[in-house]
Amino acid sequence: MRTALLITFCISCFNFLNAQDGISEGNLEAISTFNNISIHYDFTGDDNQNSEMVVKYKLSTEDNFKIAAPTMRAHPDLIIDGARLDMNFHAGSIMHLTPGAFYDIEIELTDPDGGSTIENTSIATKEIPQPSQANIKYVAPGNGGGSGLQSDPFLGMQEAVNNAQAGDLFIVTSGTYAPFELLTTGSTDNNISFVSEELHGAVIDGENTDRGIITLGAFDFGIRNIIIDGFLIRNGKWGIDAQNTQFITVRNNIIEAVDYGYVNRREGGLEGDQYITNNEITGRSSWPGSSIPDERGIDIRGNNNVISYNTISNFGDGISTDGPPYEVSYSLDIHNNDIKNAIDDHIEVDGVISNTRIYNNRCYNGRAGISLAPVFGGPVYVLRNELFNYENTALKMNRGPSGIIVVNNTIVSENNATESPTGWQNTFYRNNVILASRYCFEMFGLVEGSNDDWDYGAYTSTRGGGSGTEWFKWNDVRYATVTELIASGLLEGNAIEVTFDDFENIALPEPYPVEYDPSERDFRPKAGSSVIDNGEAIDHLNDSYVSDGMVDRGALEFGEELPVYGAVFDATSSSRIYAEEKWVDVYPNPFYDHVNLITDYPRDLKIEIFNSHGKRWSSYIGSKNNIENRLSELLPGMYFVKITHLASGSAQTVKLIKIE
Repeated sequence: MRTALLITFCISCFNFLNAQDGISEGNLEAISTFNNISIHYDFTGDDNQNSEMVVKYKLSTEDNFKIAAPTMRAHPDLIIDGARLDMNFHAGSIMHLTPGAFYDIEIELTDPDGGSTIENTSIATKEIPQPSQANIKYVAPGNGGGSGLQSDPFLGMQEAVNNAQAGDLFIVTSGTYAPFELLTTGSTDNNISFVSEELHGAVIDGENTDRGIITLGAFDFGIRNIIIDGFLIRNGKWGIDAQNTQFITVRNNIIEAVDYGYVNRREGGLEGDQYITNNEITGRSSWPGSSIPDERGIDIRGNNNVISYNTISNFGDGISTDGPPYEVSYSLDIHNNDIKNAIDDHIEVDGVISNTRIYNNRCYNGRAGISLAPVFGGPVYVLRNELFNYENTALKMNRGPSGIIVVNNTIVSENNATESPTGWQNTFYRNNVILASRYCFEMFGLVEGSNDDWDYGAYTSTRGGGSGTEWFKWNDVRYATVTELIASGLLEGNAIEVTFDDFENIALPEPYPVEYDPSERDFRPKAGSSVIDNGEAIDHLNDSYVSDGMVDRGALEFGEELPVYGAVFDATSSSRIYAEEKWVDVYPNPFYDHVNLITDYPRDLKIEIFNSHGKRWSSYIGSKNNIENRLSELLPGMYFVKITHLASGSAQTVKLIKIE
């Protein structure tokens, strides 16, 4: 299935004299993750920077196109991190999509000086990685030997990986195992998968190793298509040390007592397609710390990485892309993570180029919240995040970043809520709620020619709002109140002042550092709050959040369900083990004589049941919401149910346990 598409084409100019101002040649690249598609369009010309790009999309089965998220323009003369950018592109994202589905895309590029064009393409979002069931093997604690049969399992993880081949699924029984190194690669549609038979029952104990507890690949040898699922990984420098790796899936694990939870290193620009989801990762860095440590919960490099639904605490940085090589990373998703106690940054995406999406994260207690220092053209989308309790700033925009879209976030911090000491560039802010005891924002050094479009914010500060107690500083000029900021005519023409009583429980933290748990605050608007139904609707960005057609200000919509933040483990059901998109529930599990499958899809389901050796026991098409499967004829043991939605191609595999 296609996940990336590159198109090269020439665009004729209206006349030769306009060649430099008109767009003359371009390369269009479309890259997909599970839920998002990145559009990046490199071109030449348009020296006067007046071209625009609009992206439209639809499911291939639909008739009408819809407008995608706002795009950003980067040009060669931008000075970012002290150097000229030397890139010329438009970029933007299509968000909140269905995994494993085909989409038609229309890119409309307009330039009054020539080169306007409309290009059409199609691309599929990625499917959630699944273990191959063709070759199932078993692993038990020990130190060498075994054949991999259920009656004669491999003894020890190193023995298993020494015998691994593309397409193997290793079922790892409960017990304690020594660290291991995997140097065998999987392949497309033939992952090498390691699944703990009992969730967190298989323990990989590093015994305080100064190396990796699990090591994937080597400094001079890369591997790909690996799944690590459901383990307890503990005691070592690197929980998972992934070197020169691609298409790695790490999910449902507990990683604890480590300096780094997951690190994708070697930094040769070869890394990519890392999927780190539904893990609980706990470090050994004591918050708030007396200095900034290097350790990170997830330290990631490369393109097309997805980091989602992780619970992360006690590291220098929670999630980081910061490190050489800079200016190589595209198409990153960081969403629904629950991050607490970061001595430095909760999330830092320093060095990325375009189409990084940071949304639905909850971040408490840190020196800084989201670091965008720098972004090389953008866009980086910062959407619907809860950010609470910072020593310095919730949004770090240092080193001249360009291309930042910040929409519907809630930021609460004692002292300044947000600040930047040097010139950020090309920003779009909408519908953000910011509460502080000093400046709501303190911004210096506006760059000439920067397009900074800020509006529909909701603000309050606990200080006076007079001379010496102003709420805002923009380009080193102070504005005492929301009214004075609006009157400046520079920005925030539709800003409002809010109170703490507009929200369920949004009180400021005590002066830093005081540790808070997310359970101590509730950012939801109260009934009658001034933020309800008066935000600005932004094409596409509110599609998954607003059901009444009226956008609120802040991260949470009144009356809507709260997002899921962080890892969710359920020892009685393995539904989350094989798919992030949980559209099938299976119960009871373990089962005695029957199971129920409850699905969001009302019809056109193909249901296949396999035994633990990969042999298909039954297969049929279902067309009901609630499909009861009587399995009394099966012998006790482990089975797999694969459910495929025939219309979209979405598939989910669930592990079942039959008991006597």
